[in-house]
Amino acid sequence: MKSRNLFLAAAGLGLALSGVLPAVATAETSGDVSVQDVHRKSAKCRTPEGQKINISWGDGSVTTTVYYNNHCNQARAIELEFVKESGERFNKCFVAPARTQGSKKIDNGNPNKVSILGASRCP
Repeated sequence: MKSRNLFLAAAGLGLALSGVLPAVATAETSGDVSVQDVHRKSAKCRTPEGQKINISWGDGSVTTTVYYNNHCNQARAIELEFVKESGERFNKCFVAPARTQGSKKIDNGNPNKVSILGASRCP
């Protein structure tokens, strides 16, 4: 009797593998999928010694969000440079307060250059 159950189980497995059961759906990608780069930068603090301000941002096409973690005892300005289609350059700047972490959303995408300024105010 046991050999008959084993035979039925093997036959059922054969039916499952032969395509009698529904196939699993698959999807192809169009090749247009891209991963946006994440960039990071840091700068030393004046005080306390050995500490840094760290920033990161992505290559957003419409907006850019800059994440910061400022371990310094002083505020630091972060400046982003953008280039218009005409080639004209313009800057956006914000201040990361001392000893804070947070983020700032800028309404322009794909910055050309990002700098951590030594000053605590934007130029």
